[in-house]
Amino acid sequence: MPAPSDDAAQTASQRTAPSALLFPTSLTSEGISGASRRLRALAALSGSLTDALAPKDAADLVEQKALSALGATSAVVVTLGAFPPATDARPEAHAGVNDDAVLHVVHAVGLPAEVKAALEELPLDAPVPFAEVARVGEPLFLPSEQEMQRYPDWASAMIQAGARAAAIVPVWANGELRGVLGLTWAEPRLFDEDERAFVLTLGIMCAQAIMRAHLRAAERAARESAEGARALAETARATAEEANRSKARFVSTISHELRTPMNAVLGYTALLADEMYGPVSAHQQEHIGRVRTSGYHLLGLIEDLLGYARVEAGHELVAAEPLVLIDVVEASLVLVRPIAEKKGLSIRVEGPSEPLTLHTDPRKLRQILINLLANAVKFTDAGEIVLVLRVEGRDAEVRVIFELTDPGRGMTPDEQAHAFDPFWRADSVSRDGMGGSGLGLSVARQLATLLGGDLNVTRSTPGKGSTFVLSLPAEYRHA
Repeated sequence: MPAPSDDAAQTASQRTAPSALLFPTSLTSEGISGASRRLRALAALSGSLTDALAPKDAADLVEQKALSALGATSAVVVTLGAFPPATDARPEAHAGVNDDAVLHVVHAVGLPAEVKAALEELPLDAPVPFAEVARVGEPLFLPSEQEMQRYPDWASAMIQAGARAAAIVPVWANGELRGVLGLTWAEPRLFDEDERAFVLTLGIMCAQAIMRAHLRAAERAARESAEGARALAETARATAEEANRSKARFVSTISHELRTPMNAVLGYTALLADEMYGPVSAHQQEHIGRVRTSGYHLLGLIEDLLGYARVEAGHELVAAEPLVLIDVVEASLVLVRPIAEKKGLSIRVEGPSEPLTLHTDPRKLRQILINLLANAVKFTDAGEIVLVLRVEGRDAEVRVIFELTDPGRGMTPDEQAHAFDPFWRADSVSRDGMGGSGLGLSVARQLATLLGGDLNVTRSTPGKGSTFVLSLPAEYRHA
């Protein structure tokens, strides 16, 4: 069964609930906190799934994240027949799911033993939601006992076990429907668009993680058997290429799905704060301000995650053009200075007296500087942050050096070793209670490399601050 196209998926999303994305039903801090928690769960899961896991371990990790992020009481991952699919190159081998395919339980958490046993080797024409999702490839969201009763035998067993709502979504891998992810809750549940998108994304990540686990096992077998090494390497490369394409499609789709509701939240809070719909008390203004602050923080987390995913997928392109260095620096400071001034910090820039012209990507350079400056402000409580600009080399080897020094908390040698690791943070909870994604420095280094340069920590002492050095070629050359 072929996977739906991006346009079809987006059309289906709009058909399901067009108003949910444009007109959020809640502007509370709790709603934003829930969305932030789910986004953090995806970020943490993405980092964890890069580890060498067995298929059951990968499924268990996805299930546990679903249980913790959504409050579900049970989770199960089932696949259609063998997983991954055979490497038969004939077109008829990939035309769809065989009629005699059956469901196979990979892993389950909190599922009654009798229900788990009933799902094992279940035929696709069975009157249960797992089989229906496997047949048609469309998700099912059953918000109440009444909806669950559409599948009487299954509902009877699940309700007896304490389930009152369920979500069953398809698991796609390499363009084919290869399994199903099921979740249940102990109370009736209204599935909003964010939760539906979150569960669907878990299905995609689950399939890719299990596929990677099988590929690792296959590669180990290939090392032991030289005879099959070449064929398995070809399969691994094709799968990796497909995974990158899937990641790019996912980033493109989820970018819209995440940004649209957040922009609507921020837009409506701005209208409320401006009293467009009537007077607002000082106490209400205070709460609106907190909602806006949380919203902008969540939007920043979204941008960090999407930026990291774009670079990882190889879809971050360089648009180099001539630019005046100080203009890009000032554009970066416009966004960071208000935060620094609020903390009583000052930012000073030192550089050549003559205007310096570069040929590079201004948007990416600005993002690198914003990430570095924001990081310095975050970990500095008092004093002055200094950005020194200088030029080194000559002729075709001219490089521009950005040296950023802060008098902040500094880092231990062990912390310096992990400073650029994705999703790693020196502080588990920041002082303002709104921690970052742990992607700022990682994305900054990736973008620096993309521009032909590098980013490093040259000095850092606990309690005495740090110095980061960004080095870029004055003339970007496509590698």
